[in-house]
Parts: sequence; C-alpha cells; structure tokens
Amino acid sequence: FDQKKADAINAAHIRLLSAADFESRIVPYLQSAGVLGAELSDRDRAILKDAAPLIQERIVVLSEAVDMLSFFFVDEVSIHQDARDGLPENAAEIALAAADALESLGEFATEPIQLALNALLVEQMGLKPRVAFGPLRTAISGRRISPPLFESMEILGREATIARLRAFAAAV
Repeated sequence: FDQKKADAINAAHIRLLSAADFESRIVPYLQSAGVLGAELSDRDRAILKDAAPLIQERIVVLSEAVDMLSFFFVDEVSIHQDARDGLPENAAEIALAAADALESLGEFATEPIQLALNALLVEQMGLKPRVAFGPLRTAISGRRISPPLFESMEILGREATIARLRAFAAAV
C-alpha cells in the first residue's frame, strides 16, 4: 500500500468534484469539528459558497477543510504557535499599516485589496512579499498556511478584516 499514491488519487478526485458537491461533502467535517452547527445559516452558506472553491485545489483529504476554513466562522482567531514563530519583528507595524490602508479603500474586493496592500507594503515600505503578507495571513487566519489572502479578506468583509488586523497588532 502506497500512502502517497492514495493521497494523490484522493486529491485528484476532490478536484473533479463540482463546486456544489465539494461544498456539501465538507459540511459534515465542519459540523463534527464544531465549526458549523447542525443547521446552516444563510451567512454560513454564503461563506461556504465563496470559500470552498479557494481550498478545493489545495487539499488532499476532505478533513483538511476544517483547518483551512474554520477561521471564516469565528469572530476572533487564535494564533497558532508555528505561525507566531515565523513572524518578523515589525509584524504589528505591518498589520496596522494594512488596517489603515484598508479603511480608506473604496471597493472592498479582491483586486483593490491586493493593489492597495502591494502598493503600501511592497512598494512604499519596501518589504518583500513574504515578509509583507505573512503577518497579514496570520492575523486573518491564525495560521501560516491558509486560503488565498486577498480573497479571504473579501469574504470576511472590511469590518472583520480590519478588526482582526488591529487585534493581531495589539497581541504581538
């Protein structure tokens, strides 16, 4: 038995699922982990519809959806130690600068978010993308690895995104 081969086959089958089928298959995992209740609210369904496609290409087994998506369904994230260990010294400064930039952003959508944060953190502050966006990913998801950052921010919305960035800056 080759576990790597089995994982590859499983991942390939996950990628072949329709978006709706994939969504329905991950719900029981999110429910059993306590991330979602027995009955899904309209908000839960909307988040799943937007967030599930972001991870479908990234997971090997359906149970990985819990770690990848749980941060969308909570008000506050807890920072995992492995994510905390890799933070640059100026992580709080980066998070606060990003929060300020996002507050004044007109349309809160993926592309404007990405353009504004690239302009501020990479071009203006001169940070390398890994240094610039690592702390933001951790602030938003609590983890080093998450679904795409800018799409996640859009799904969370302006208010929740800025609140998480400010809370993160205060905690590090």
